[in-house]
Amino acid sequence: MKENEQKYLVAGVDGSKGGWVCVSGNLNSNDNPKFDIFNNFEEIIEKKFSLILVDMPIGLEQKLIKGGRVVDREARGMLLKNKSSIFNPPSRLALSAKDYQEANKINKEQGMGLSKQSWFLFKKIKEIDSFLEIRNRPSVFESHPELVFQVMKGEAIKTKKNTQEGLKERIDILVENGFDKKFIDKFINEKNSFYKNDDFIDSCSLFWSAKRAGKKNEIQIPKKIIMDEKGIIMQMKI
Repeated sequence: MKENEQKYLVAGVDGSKGGWVCVSGNLNSNDNPKFDIFNNFEEIIEKKFSLILVDMPIGLEQKLIKGGRVVDREARGMLLKNKSSIFNPPSRLALSAKDYQEANKINKEQGMGLSKQSWFLFKKIKEIDSFLEIRNRPSVFESHPELVFQVMKGEAIKTKKNTQEGLKERIDILVENGFDKKFIDKFINEKNSFYKNDDFIDSCSLFWSAKRAGKKNEIQIPKKIIMDEKGIIMQMKI
């Protein structure tokens, strides 16, 4: 691929049981995107996408306050339904913990307890965080599928994504917003232990937002750029 073509490639990424699922494509093309699975985040970075949106907390604070980071509080306020899907990430100090009990203790010492949901994502949070610590940081930003689908639909998403009703609603929203139904049908309902249907559907939604962000049309949460102690931007792009 030529260099000038490479710089227009963007990706939407979601974590899965096996690693990471990724939907990518050209910023300026409506052709079918590409779907890939990756064992680790380094493989995604090596693809040299010009922009990656991922459903994972990016940027961590040490001291915690009720409600979490500014990005978490504002995103939760914007989300009309399923607000609990936006959970508070851990204190950066808790990343070194050996088990949940230790991580929860450290987190409480920094101002807030740690949910099991957050603990289960420690490996993936640390995986991304390690790449964003480097000086020449790749363009990786946080996003949130439930907010993306809400924006796509223009109103609240009332169904749960892990139900058949919820899956159908989200597929219909994707198709209404430019996704080819054949592309979705190709990868949905596969008997694949690496990812679940909603992982794939979420990555599709993040790809949609990545294309918006690549054209500077996205919603930024918060609008003001806030960085953590390592200079990592804590902002969702929707």
